[in-house]
Amino acid sequence: MYTMTMFDLIPNPGVLPTEAAPHEGQEVFLRVDGSPPYKDLHASIRNPVHRHYARFVALRLAAEKAMNGRAWSCGAISLSITANVPKFDKNKKLYDYLGGIMDTLDGSHGEHFTYLPICFQDDCQVISARCEVVDSQETYYEVRIRFGSNE
Repeated sequence: MYTMTMFDLIPNPGVLPTEAAPHEGQEVFLRVDGSPPYKDLHASIRNPVHRHYARFVALRLAAEKAMNGRAWSCGAISLSITANVPKFDKNKKLYDYLGGIMDTLDGSHGEHFTYLPICFQDDCQVISARCEVVDSQETYYEVRIRFGSNE
């Protein structure tokens, strides 16, 4: 007899933590191939029917792996993002990608979905963010998350 797991759910709500949250000063580093998710005011990128939903999923999976079972933080967060891209998506700016990355790493819910937080509870915890764009023919991005930062 087959038992349904959370990995059978679309959308996947995420994993329950098995370890304590990162301590102040700890960091996690993510490197994700492809373009980052962006904040879309017309249709949520969290929705499985969004044309770039795979970007959202790729970042969540990379973050889950980097967190290695640790709980999300409820404290201050500092982000450092480096996007290696030949160009942005049409009509998108750097802050759209920052918003999309923050929305992907926190928790959220809507009428038809619930996502557990991965790195932090809510994007209002982000007290500083540094974003850099590198003109590159190879498309990938890196995110460094510092927990409990007072920078």
